[in-house]
Amino acid sequence: MPVAWIMFLAYLSYGIPSVLLYFLTLFIVIRHRKTFDSSFFQLYCFDGLMNLFTYTVGYLKTRLSSITCYHCVLALFYRNIGNCPSLLNFVMCMNYHMAYVQYAITSLISLNRLSVLLKFNTCEPLWRKYTWLLVLAIFLFPFCNTRCVFMYTAEIVYLNESDSYNLVSKQLPASDIFSVLIPFMIVIILISVAANVASLIIVGNINNSQTRNKAEVNFIVIMSITCLVQLIGTVLSVATLKLSGTPAALVLAKIVPFVSDGLTLVQPWLLIGFSHAVREKARLMFASRWSPKKHSVSVVARSATF
Repeated sequence: MPVAWIMFLAYLSYGIPSVLLYFLTLFIVIRHRKTFDSSFFQLYCFDGLMNLFTYTVGYLKTRLSSITCYHCVLALFYRNIGNCPSLLNFVMCMNYHMAYVQYAITSLISLNRLSVLLKFNTCEPLWRKYTWLLVLAIFLFPFCNTRCVFMYTAEIVYLNESDSYNLVSKQLPASDIFSVLIPFMIVIILISVAANVASLIIVGNINNSQTRNKAEVNFIVIMSITCLVQLIGTVLSVATLKLSGTPAALVLAKIVPFVSDGLTLVQPWLLIGFSHAVREKARLMFASRWSPKKHSVSVVARSATF
């Protein structure tokens, strides 16, 4: 079996359940918005939409094209979109653009947790009122750097040696984008770590030991997973840039998509893992009509994620 197909099947093995879980959790949060009426879940929904969009762009640019041979059914699709340079430039731009968005929203969520812990009555209403504006700003601001992609022509090329298609922009100076993107990633990681550590310290000072221990574990795990994935992504991005044109860069190019997917798809698993309320809603959705009914779980917006 070709390596491209093995990697594609690997993508599907975690991609399909993760995407389905994403839609399930988003459906639960939106359907029960009166229960999950907090700024955290607003951010989760916005983050989910951005991540699903990022995942779709990645599949269009890299995953599907890598297994599409010249005589495959999808070959016609790639040859046709090759006649739409504006669409190709947009997809190429989003390939870099959404890295900014993902890292920034992750940091925003960390700052949300910290501020709500510090001043719940003051910060929570402000977050719920202006979250959409912050997310909009996060999505638009990276165009200051990534708009340069539209100055170069992206195209779909057929690779005879691998019998596949690829989206490339031969004249695009990727180093100009990475020269801003890499420092941005490093700063965002530092902000996320600082916010999560501060939140952990605050939670550790809570008098109720049962609440403290449960929240502490949640913060440690969430902080560790999120920051670790971000850190790995940054290290690999730096290494890919420094080793460009070498065999090592080709190896890293195979690894980066998995790390990117980790940052994109880990959120619904974390939510299901750490939110009893979400798990309960999911269980009730799939429970048999003959299952004995249990009392509903009351949720406090401030601690719904735990």
